[in-house]
Amino acid sequence: MLILRFKTLHIYLLKSFIPPFILTLFIGVFVFFLINVFTYMDEIVGKGMTAWVLIKFFGYSFFTFIPVAMPLAVLLSSIMTFGSLAENYELAAMKSSGLSLFSIIKPLFFLILVLAGLTFLFNNYTLPSLTLKSSRLLWDIRQAKPSLNIKQGIFYNGLNGYTIKVGDKSKDGNTLYDLHIYDHTDGLGNHIQLYADSGVMKTSKDTNYLQLLLKNGSRYEEINQEINHHRTHPLMQLLYRELAINIDMSDFKMKQTDEDLFRNHHEMMSVNQISNEIDTFNLDIIKKEKKIATQIDNIFVPHTLHIGSLSKKHKNVKLFLDSLNSADYTRVIENAKSQIKSSQSYIESIEKEMLHKEIERLDFMIGWHQKINVSFACIILFFVGAPLGAIIRKGGMGLPVVVAVVFFLLYYIVSIVYERLVIEGVYNVVFGMWFPLCIFLPIGIFLTYKAARDSSLFDMGAYIDPFKKMFSKFKKSTDEGSSNM
Repeated sequence: MLILRFKTLHIYLLKSFIPPFILTLFIGVFVFFLINVFTYMDEIVGKGMTAWVLIKFFGYSFFTFIPVAMPLAVLLSSIMTFGSLAENYELAAMKSSGLSLFSIIKPLFFLILVLAGLTFLFNNYTLPSLTLKSSRLLWDIRQAKPSLNIKQGIFYNGLNGYTIKVGDKSKDGNTLYDLHIYDHTDGLGNHIQLYADSGVMKTSKDTNYLQLLLKNGSRYEEINQEINHHRTHPLMQLLYRELAINIDMSDFKMKQTDEDLFRNHHEMMSVNQISNEIDTFNLDIIKKEKKIATQIDNIFVPHTLHIGSLSKKHKNVKLFLDSLNSADYTRVIENAKSQIKSSQSYIESIEKEMLHKEIERLDFMIGWHQKINVSFACIILFFVGAPLGAIIRKGGMGLPVVVAVVFFLLYYIVSIVYERLVIEGVYNVVFGMWFPLCIFLPIGIFLTYKAARDSSLFDMGAYIDPFKKMFSKFKKSTDEGSSNM
């Protein structure tokens, strides 16, 4: 019976936790997705992308925010679940039956461990692929030209080598009236001009060309090959009933960039791949340090003194300089100045390369820790949310949402601040990436301890009542003293 009761209780707790968790995870991912998408919405709108391309791009982008929203979903759903249990006195009933808070939390704790493991697997294997596809699609969309939009009475120069102005358009937009077309495809200016009463616009079957069938117009071309054409201005005129023009539209089509060009960032790599890249950076930095040391010892010093092979001991250098006559000494000094400037430039360039490598290595180390600590964030924030819900004794989407958002924003802001401090070199990577979680770990322990002891942590009456009792005792003693008088 006891085992049956435990199983029933575990199933009930899981059923109480999973629906709000799925809901809050979806809402969290959606909010982060909207915030991110709005930052580059201007680069997407007006590009004439097909619905399938946009669905793929938004789909890839949406799922990349699951790891970011996972700690928020765990925190909020745990507050909602245990707040609802406490509000409906179900938590009190469980405790009265002999169960401790730790026994009640245990099934959900194991579920959180599973979710933390799945989050790491998603971060390590699925997220790099999604980020790669999303980044490539965003790059291709950014590189595509805006879709063709010729407006009435306005010069349109979005077509390669052509400027077009139309006086009027038909309702379907395919027939144009009173056309002025300036052809400068050969790079010599607007020396070819076309005019037409009307024209029909359509794209070729392969969509690589815009086909314009002009009707009843004229074509003027300045002849620039003749001698003295700047003085005589020779001109060739063509009157036509129909004239077909094909304009290259390949730049308007989205081209698919090779994904291998985007694989060199840590967001597109697993933990093992990032570790290998960090090792490569370390080896490159060590090689450059050895290279510059070798250059100084074997090339810079001898060439600066212009003496070929010379001992490294300073007394030998002094003896050599003392042995020179005035002219040779001056020549050696001038040569030294020139070599020093050259050496300084070389050393500065190597230092810049090493600094760049060091920054890249630091970025990859941050990415390595980010893939891991989000899973631990889920566990720690669960021990903040579950006891917090039991203490505030409020379920639903009201107060729990406010409390969860405050705690998550605090965690999120502290994480960003310390990540910046790591990049600036104030703290090392391990301390900067894990310190935010170290802040919340004692908070979770404290809240769990208070919830286990049924503490009224957020009950203002628990703080006001002692002062009321003290005030009433003081008032009573004052009244007794005045009555004795």
